[in-house]
Amino acid sequence: MAETTTTDKSGTASPEAGSPSLLARMRYRFDAALSRGPSVVIAYLGLITVTVILVASAILTVFQLRGINGVDNKEDLLENFWLAMTRVLDPGTFSGENGWPTRIIMLLVTLSGIFIVGSLIGLIANSVDQQIEELRKGRSTVIETDHTLILGWSARVPAIVSELVIANESRKKSAVVILADVDKTEMEETLRDAIPDTKTTRIVCRSGEPWVTKNLELANLAKARSVVIVGDGKDSSTVKSLLAIRSARSADGAEPSGAHIVAEVVDNDTATSLRSLLGDNLVTVSSDSVVAELTAQACRQRGLSGVFRELLDFDGDELYFAPFPELVGKTYAETQLVFEKCAVIGVLKNGGGVELNPAPDTVFAAGDQLIAVVEDDSLFLVGSSPVQAAVQACEEAEVNDTPRRIVIAGWSNLGPRVIAELDEFLDGRTTIELMLDPALVDPALVRSQLSTRNVVLEVTELGGGPEFVASHAARRSFHEVIVLGYRNALSDDEADARTLLTLLAFNQVRQHDDVGPVRIVAEMLDQRNAALAEATGVDDFVVSDELTSLMLAQLSERGELSQVFTDLFDRAGCSIELRKSPLYGGPTAKSFADIVMTASSKGHSAIGYRRASSGQVIVNPPKSDALSLSRDDEVLVLAPGIG
Repeated sequence: MAETTTTDKSGTASPEAGSPSLLARMRYRFDAALSRGPSVVIAYLGLITVTVILVASAILTVFQLRGINGVDNKEDLLENFWLAMTRVLDPGTFSGENGWPTRIIMLLVTLSGIFIVGSLIGLIANSVDQQIEELRKGRSTVIETDHTLILGWSARVPAIVSELVIANESRKKSAVVILADVDKTEMEETLRDAIPDTKTTRIVCRSGEPWVTKNLELANLAKARSVVIVGDGKDSSTVKSLLAIRSARSADGAEPSGAHIVAEVVDNDTATSLRSLLGDNLVTVSSDSVVAELTAQACRQRGLSGVFRELLDFDGDELYFAPFPELVGKTYAETQLVFEKCAVIGVLKNGGGVELNPAPDTVFAAGDQLIAVVEDDSLFLVGSSPVQAAVQACEEAEVNDTPRRIVIAGWSNLGPRVIAELDEFLDGRTTIELMLDPALVDPALVRSQLSTRNVVLEVTELGGGPEFVASHAARRSFHEVIVLGYRNALSDDEADARTLLTLLAFNQVRQHDDVGPVRIVAEMLDQRNAALAEATGVDDFVVSDELTSLMLAQLSERGELSQVFTDLFDRAGCSIELRKSPLYGGPTAKSFADIVMTASSKGHSAIGYRRASSGQVIVNPPKSDALSLSRDDEVLVLAPGIG
């Protein structure tokens, strides 16, 4: 379309008022070039520099100007081009010219060099600074392979990485890559403070939203061994990250061999939907469910919290899977005694299903793998001959019909899950009294969230400090105490401080001698406060972030462990129990192998014992070592569920 013009008083045509002038258009183009980044500006300036040199050399050649550097230069275009270029790059050498025409031309060339080349140097330096800043922000591509990729950031990440560092000690080269919408420097400083020695593991941090496909490619998702998605208390970011992973893998056309995903999910319905979408490669973990289940387990039996922590972390004994072709055809009872330093607990079937504590006469088939508690995979070896053992005389378990009373002090969104777990394992002889501070929680809202089928539930509104709560609970005898932190109403530090004071108050309560020792279980939100909880005399403490971190780290190394944990926490599955040693011939046993064989004869798998005098739990003791257990000591066994 032709430009509309107007005529001024002199009769000359000019652009219509409001149309951009040539100078405005040039300025606009220049601004647009600057916005495209330093590389475009550098190219433009380089082009201008070459143009100035060409024009200067052409003038020198055409007009036969001489006297550059005080000598009679040749009438050669190439030679003059070189001389003009040296003036642009070195502005301090034009003072030796002879003749004013030559001096003026070289002065102009030198001034051009001062502005143009100076700008070039500044832009190049700025571009390098920007690249360094981008590297500092964590935007470079990761070239690690066979690495563990952690998506997201929370207080759990340092604990997860710490466990993976221990797990990777047997690898010469290993890597953990973290992709989160957090500053790279902040992540690195936090991890450096938490993990001073990373041993054989490289820790690589990258900044970016983990639900953006481009960022997943940046973190080399395609070559990752496993993926851990850390939630932030909401499932939205986890869902988006999983969908981004699905999209990225679909774009690649193939899925990495052996790679699996472990995702922290709060809502069980969301977890079910995600598993149906992503299939067997996805393992979901609910932080609240894990802590609630372990709290209920610890409440049922003293010392179980420490057992689960021992099984979940990579330091000490842990769970291993391994095939043993030489054991094909042997029964499960026989496999339990062919390992000196391994406590066999089950079988991973050839089809992929896990069977914990199978019947003693179950035959180990080709393609099956044994599941055992072992200190290190290098010790998961068949002995030269079976360990010698004998079945001991056993006593029958006493039936305890005494009514139980459990006191729960404090509340959070963990409470309904804890009560549901207790209701699943206990019967109508148990009364749970829930003591709530109305200043920190709405009792009516709590009542609406609770429903029990087996146990009797009482809700008491009680204000005041921890000493009032403990004294009120002591009006009737109680057998167990669970202290939950008010983490929804207070900060973690404030909630843990209140929990510690409550533990001290309950520890000072004196009851009738016929009640026996009271078991106290506490939820600590901050792992650093665990030592303080032990100092108060608490029997078991449950650290939310720690336990979830341990489980996420374990599952990232071996996805099949999810079936083991599901079975252990299911009422109808196997359960880990501490039972009096006379039930397995403890007082007469000569070695732990005798206890293993005696337990096997009853359809149980013995994996350790607990000393009543010290409370110490020994997991996976050597089978041949001499052992003497008192009547008050306990044997740690896997037993069939309640069904």
